Amino acid sequence: MEGSLDALFKNLKALSENEKLVDPLNEQVLKLAFLGDTLFGIITRNYLISKYSNSIKINEMHNKNSELVCAKNQSMIADKLVDELLTDDEIDFFKHARNAHSHSKSKNSSIVDYRKATGLEALLAFLFYKDENRLKVIMAKIIQIFDEINI
Repeated sequence: MEGSLDALFKNLKALSENEKLVDPLNEQVLKLAFLGDTLFGIITRNYLISKYSNSIKINEMHNKNSELVCAKNQSMIADKLVDELLTDDEIDFFKHARNAHSHSKSKNSSIVDYRKATGLEALLAFLFYKDENRLKVIMAKIIQIFDEINI
């Protein structure tokens, strides 16, 4: 997974430089959460493909993906990361993003879970721009948590 992530990050960063994206420190956290949602989706899909390869059909994989990316599971993952891995600065950023005012909410989760999911996604995107190595550590922990969930 390490090599494929390196190539992915390189390609995404090249795209963002071409698009002249603003510095993420000055970007609204909800825009970072938008990008972080995609990063979380890449993590989950890569995990499912690696784990199940040819053992299940794609529609079953899609259903498992939906279970992993739901706000309730992202909230639980965020709690584990806060308790076990995140630095004080990362926790501060997560809380800042978690408390960002959003005009939308999940149809199938509580507002608390939805906001924690938003905080997690924003943190992933922030680290994508600012500390790729730290993002990889957190992504590895997320994958470990996926194994614990055993979906």
